[in-house]
Amino acid sequence: MVKNIPSYKVNIVKNDIPISRGLGSSSSAIVAGIMIANKFAGDVLDINEVVRLAVEMEGHPDNVVPAIFGGMVLTAHDKKNLVYSSLINSDDLCFYVMIPDFKLSTEKARSVLPKTYLVSDAINNISKLGLLVNAFNKGEYDNLRFLLGDKIHQPYRFALINDSEKIFEASKKHGALGEYISGAGPTLISLNYDNDEFLENMKKELAELSDNWTIEKKKINLKGAEVY
Repeated sequence: MVKNIPSYKVNIVKNDIPISRGLGSSSSAIVAGIMIANKFAGDVLDINEVVRLAVEMEGHPDNVVPAIFGGMVLTAHDKKNLVYSSLINSDDLCFYVMIPDFKLSTEKARSVLPKTYLVSDAINNISKLGLLVNAFNKGEYDNLRFLLGDKIHQPYRFALINDSEKIFEASKKHGALGEYISGAGPTLISLNYDNDEFLENMKKELAELSDNWTIEKKKINLKGAEVY
């Protein structure tokens, strides 16, 4: 039993994760809260217990598990089972994160998805998944754009994200390896090597759009969540 837990008020003095942009702000808040509370309580939870509590609070493991461990993490769960495994992550890829000045709630993004899917669309996604994982594990990126091609959620959400298809085309034109919608959107991400010319070209493309878009070049975080 945990006793004598100190009473603290936590103030967020810096947050670099935009809210309602498909960048995992809610999962990051959940993970931060659990890990801070665990530290104050004397590290009574091991990492697997932290994971299970975070998944229970978030409702799914997609964002909280990578937030805890860092890197790319495969996850699956049901009412009884929770399985996760980290990919072999290399640091040669850059994530060009394009963030608009408008928000998109997860609820609205989910509302446009169909209730049923064609078997062919489901097979298309499933058949690409293993190859996509293998591509990241081996650092073989030649077919990333094809493997990132999705028929389950992106086609339905493009209409909610102004100029999203135009931005994807610009990214392709300037030599990116592939593009995808981050989470439920509206943030878009281009994958490429460290390429300042690509970054500057995309800044110019985004500046011509009616909405205000920013672009940041990010490397994957391999450390995960830490409490200092």
